[in-house]
Amino acid sequence: MTERRHRPSALARRAALLKAAVEVAAEVGVAGVTHRAVTEKAGLPLTTVGYFFDSIDALTEEALRVYTEEDADTQIAIAESLAEAQGSPDEIAAAFSAAATPRTPETLALFEAYLHAARRPESRDAVTRALTAARRAAAAGARAAGAPDPDAMAPAFTALAHGLALHEMASPGSLPPDTVHAAFRAMFLGFLLDSGHIEPALQLRRQSAPQE
Repeated sequence: MTERRHRPSALARRAALLKAAVEVAAEVGVAGVTHRAVTEKAGLPLTTVGYFFDSIDALTEEALRVYTEEDADTQIAIAESLAEAQGSPDEIAAAFSAAATPRTPETLALFEAYLHAARRPESRDAVTRALTAARRAAAAGARAAGAPDPDAMAPAFTALAHGLALHEMASPGSLPPDTVHAAFRAMFLGFLLDSGHIEPALQLRRQSAPQE
């Protein structure tokens, strides 16, 4: 009975730690995610991390996993709804362009985790899971748009989204408004042409061409 009464508050503290870990990583980098920094950000006692996680690294990995998987699920839901509504490839590209907009602090924390993993191989499991989740969402979008081999396209789409997001965060407003949409559409067209799907590529090009 006592365990049930305290469970909701324990879950709230755990969620606060995960949120704080993402915020600290965005502010000072993954290397700066410490027990003190996270608990101060969350407004919790210093010992709280040890109650829920074996180490601060375990907390950081779980925070990254939760964020990236929730984000992937959101984007997959967008792709599936567009597929059910028989959205055009151009409409799906526009929807994913909007979904790929950098979010603060989550996107910056993710990029910090990538850099951290590049320097510390023992930290790469969480980043691998993050990339897998992002590519799963990209494949869902490509599949909804009628891509002939969505899984093969997913890594390139994911890398493009991350690169554009990084540029936008490093220099806000430096990318023209339609850059992301145009880049996704151009890459999709390129994959169609490269795989021999000439007519769908031409049809998509005609649909998105300016009206004279």
